[in-house]
Order: sequence, then structure tokens, then C-alpha cells
Amino acid sequence: MKKKMVVLSLAFVLALLLLSAGHTKPFYEGKIITLIVATKPGGGYDYYGRLMAKFMQKHLPASTIIVQNVPGAGNIIGCNKIYLAKANGLTIGTFNRGLALSQVAGLEGVKFDLSKMSWLGSPCSELYSFMISKKFKKLDDVLKADKITLATTGLGGVNHVIPLLFAHMMGNRNFNLVTGYAGGEQDLAVIRGETDGVWGSWASRKGLAESGDAHPILFIGKKQPAGYEHVPRIQDVVKEAQHKAVLDLLLGTNLVGRPFAGPPGIPQGRLKILRDAFRKACQDPELMKMAKKADRFVDYISPDEAVAWAKSIMDLPPEMVDVIKRAYGQK
Repeated sequence: MKKKMVVLSLAFVLALLLLSAGHTKPFYEGKIITLIVATKPGGGYDYYGRLMAKFMQKHLPASTIIVQNVPGAGNIIGCNKIYLAKANGLTIGTFNRGLALSQVAGLEGVKFDLSKMSWLGSPCSELYSFMISKKFKKLDDVLKADKITLATTGLGGVNHVIPLLFAHMMGNRNFNLVTGYAGGEQDLAVIRGETDGVWGSWASRKGLAESGDAHPILFIGKKQPAGYEHVPRIQDVVKEAQHKAVLDLLLGTNLVGRPFAGPPGIPQGRLKILRDAFRKACQDPELMKMAKKADRFVDYISPDEAVAWAKSIMDLPPEMVDVIKRAYGQK
């Protein structure tokens, strides 16, 4: 009897060993992932951060994703925290795409290098627009004008830097940028006639077109919105080879509308799992339904596209780097 029990015990142990040899516990099973949002709660980046956390967790069974808001210094603090985190695949995050320009400008406090991060991609692209008041009909009219006054948030703001880069590429010096307009104040400045126009995301600026107070004369993005197919895109206007690096940066900055990445050096196996979960989340019908209900756009941008954009930051010619630095008050 004793001998029989020993034999059964050995058989049981052997069975467990064989079972464990054939089953490796997935890395993310039972793990807690921190998703850092480099802004305060509320707003677009926070919305997409929480949306992706919810649905990435769904596609990483038995994992938990916790959202942590780390605002400050125009997203720099939060992005630094993502970049300097342990490269174990348990920290990822999202931040303002305009940080590409902050890196080029060499702003104080920037410790990250976007070209070295472990990229997941973006849940959407952003369409950027140049909105102008009714007294101008098309882009040529604006470029021929003696002076065009534009509302901007301030030095270093995306809608301050982009018009400067565009003007430089067009060999035009007639843009007069008026700083200090926050959020909806920029639209009001155009409506009241204080300024001639404003640059900004189409999602934020299309209200000006709908009200008839202004209209788009240029887009930065893959394609124009319905009804505005006649409005040129920046790649239709800027075709000189010497401006390709800047054009790639501007197109990429809006292509990767809501960047998601982790620190450099995440092991490839874990990074692949994260990227797969990110892609599946973006393509999840339930996520798309929720985003549509919230009037949010979803258009999956792959990690390869994000990497290409991040690397384009390093290819800017010196004169354009100088323009960006001046726009940030660095020179």
C-alpha cells in the first residue's frame, strides 16, 4: 500500500511538471501597468488616455491598467517620467505631440528623446487648419497681403510655432503673431476682428467655419474633411526638396495626434504584446462606439508611423531649428 502511494505521488509530481512545461504564464497576467497622462484630468489627452487604458486592459487579460495624471511644464514633467521609467513594460503613457518641437528647441527640463522611446502608436490622427476671416478668400490672398495678424497661445505653443515654420518655408514675413489668447479666446479674437485668423486643430476650429466667421485656407493632414476637398493641404503647397524634413515633421506631428509610448528599451517580446493590445483596443467596436458617442475620432496610427515621425525630429536643417528656438524664446 505504501509503495503504491509513493508511485502515485511520483506520477502526480511528474504530471504537474509536464503540465507546467507546456504552459508558460503570460507576462502581463496579474501585473499592474501604469499609464501616465502628462496633463490634468479632463481634456482630450486625458480622455484618450483613459479610453485606451480601459480597452488595452480588456485585451491584456488578467492585467490591471491604472491611469496616473502627471501634469506640469507643458507636458514635459509627465513625458520625462515615462521616459525615465524602468524599461520593464509596466509603464507607458501619453503626452502632447507638440513636445517634438520642445525637444528641438532644447527647452530647459527636457530629459526625453522621442526618437528613442518604445512606441505604441496613436489612436487617432489630428487634422490641423489655418483659419482666416471672411475678408480673405484663399491662401494666395493671405500670402500677398502686407500683414496678417494671427492669434496664438504664446511662445512655444504649437499654433505659434507652426505658422512661423510655414511662413519661413513660403519665404513670407507678413505674419504678425499676437500672443496671450487661450483656448476659445482665439476664436473670439477672429470673430471680434482683433485678428485676421488662427491656426489650430480642425476639431477645435470648425465652429468658426460653421458660424461663417472664418473659413479654412490650408490643412495639415492626410486628407481634407468632407465639403472642403477644394482647400489645399500643406503638401500640395510646399514641394521644395529643401523643406522635406520640416514638412515630414509637421505632417507627422498631426498624424500622431495622441502619442502613446513607453521608455526606451522595453524587451521586444513585451513590447509586441503591448503593441498588439494597443492595436486591438483601437479597432475594438465597443471603443469606436464610445468614442463616436463622445464626438471623438479614432483612426489607428501604427508604431512604425510613430517611429518615423519621432526620428524625423533629428533631421531638421539648422535654419529650421533656429526658427523653432526663436519661437520658444531660446534665441
